[in-house]
Amino acid sequence: MAQDMAEAENIKPRQQRREKKPPKKITEKYLYNSGLAYLQRFPAGTSHFRRIMSRKIDKSCNFHKEQLKDDCIALLNKTVETFTRMGLLNDDAYLQGMVTSLRRRGLSTQAILSKLGQKGMAQDRVFTVLQSHDSTQGLQNPDLAAAVMLTRRKRIGAFRKSSEFERNKELAAMGRAGFDFDIAQRALALPLDEAEEMLAQIRS
Repeated sequence: MAQDMAEAENIKPRQQRREKKPPKKITEKYLYNSGLAYLQRFPAGTSHFRRIMSRKIDKSCNFHKEQLKDDCIALLNKTVETFTRMGLLNDDAYLQGMVTSLRRRGLSTQAILSKLGQKGMAQDRVFTVLQSHDSTQGLQNPDLAAAVMLTRRKRIGAFRKSSEFERNKELAAMGRAGFDFDIAQRALALPLDEAEEMLAQIRS
């Protein structure tokens, strides 16, 4: 009995779950501070930024029923205009930076179009910037070069460290990055010297 009581005393009560704080009311100051904090952490285009902030507005309006959503959207429009004047929202610079980053990560044309489309960027605009980027880099076969970059990043193909490998897994990795079967095969089959030579030709 005494032992049971001692064990019961040693059992710590479960920590109560912290109650979620209610969303803040939408004000011009709140949208500015919240938007600034987001852009300092994540680069974003105007469309994606609007989407993120609109979610905050929806949550706030669902809780604070007295708020008019149209008034909140008007405040968001002012915030977007302010950030655009400040240069914090610049779709051209954002798109250039994202295209460069995604190509260096070894993403295919199709994967880049898809990823930036999800960020609210128009496909024809992305494609134009991508073509300009690839031309500036002097790439005759941009997708093959990007595929070779991916083999280096994932240490597959010519850059694998072991003689034991599963080709199907390597092909699957290339497929997930948006490369078709022909490009994937060619990239994986390149000898190390040819792969390194191709990468050396890419101007930073």
